Amino acid sequence: GFKEKGLGFFARYISPSPLFLPINILEDFSKPLSLSFRLFGNVVADEIVVSVFCLLVPVFIPLPVMILGIFASSVQALIFATLSAAYIGESIE
Repeated sequence: GFKEKGLGFFARYISPSPLFLPINILEDFSKPLSLSFRLFGNVVADEIVVSVFCLLVPVFIPLPVMILGIFASSVQALIFATLSAAYIGESIE
C-alpha cells in the first residue's frame, strides 16, 4: 500500500501508459460499487419474493421461502466478505 511504497503507490495508475489513468481510477470505484449493487439486489429480490408469497398464500408457503432467504443471505454475506477481502488485498499489494 501507500505506507510501504510511498508516492510510488500511484505509479500503478499509469503503469502501462498514462492514457490508462482515468480507466484505472474508475476501476477502483467500480469494484466496491458493483459489489454493493449486487448485495442490494439480492436482498431486495428475496424480500420481494417473500412478500409475493405472503400475498398469494399467507399461511404455510412463506416459511420455507423465508428460511431459504436466510440461507441465501448468509451465502451473500460470505461472498461479500470474501470479495471485499480480495479487493483490499489487491489494493495493498
